[in-house]
Amino acid sequence: MRSSPRAPDAVPPAGPPAAVALRLHGIGPELPPAASMLRLLDDVERSRAVRIEPAHSTSFIAGRYLLRLFVADLLGVQAELLASRFTCPVCGPDGVPDHGRPEYLLDDEQVPLALSLSRAGGFVLLGALDPRASGPGGVPGAGSGPAGATGPGAGRTPHARLGVDLAAVTALDFDGFDAVALTPEELLAVGALPVGDQGTERARLWTRKEALVKALGTGFTDRDPGAVEVLHDRRIGDLQSVDGVPLEPLGLVAALAVIA
Repeated sequence: MRSSPRAPDAVPPAGPPAAVALRLHGIGPELPPAASMLRLLDDVERSRAVRIEPAHSTSFIAGRYLLRLFVADLLGVQAELLASRFTCPVCGPDGVPDHGRPEYLLDDEQVPLALSLSRAGGFVLLGALDPRASGPGGVPGAGSGPAGATGPGAGRTPHARLGVDLAAVTALDFDGFDAVALTPEELLAVGALPVGDQGTERARLWTRKEALVKALGTGFTDRDPGAVEVLHDRRIGDLQSVDGVPLEPLGLVAALAVIA
């Protein structure tokens, strides 16, 4: 399948920094039943699952289950030892404690990973940023742990932030999307493409916006999507594939944002 043209002057695709780990999982029969996945979650995660609409609850549970396994694998610990915590800069410490940016505690210390997840089209995209990582493509100056700290719970709250977003192209093909979601410059960029490629470009721009506001931790609670310009924002990169799996044949697009 050919790659769709990109909007003129858009930021080109880039691979994730060395400090970032990504995983793509299908939500299907290869996963345990929802009831089994729930047993691995803690009370905070289960309380959120209860509030999710039934049509989306299995997808939500699968996302949290897979994120917990992902973090446990990266840290080399047992998944059931992790305690979930969420931080919402909008609600503050007095808000409901089961939404916002996902975090985990291990032995009452926050694990040194910035996390993000997204669900779309029967898949879950997981992202983790280790601010302690160094080397080419890392996030210099973003580390917060003591020099030489390497243990699973080493370091303080990561200063670098991460956002990932995954979208099915067809899910964003509806009347009125452009007027609500795109800036004037983005509208011009989409309009400059062949009609057959405009849907993919709309979805690409949307994942960039979502990834950015996830990294910021605010979502769209304090800003309108149509006011968030992402055509040239170099904090955001487009993901052509994850785990060696090309996204375009699956009808998916994805973006990654890292804020140091």
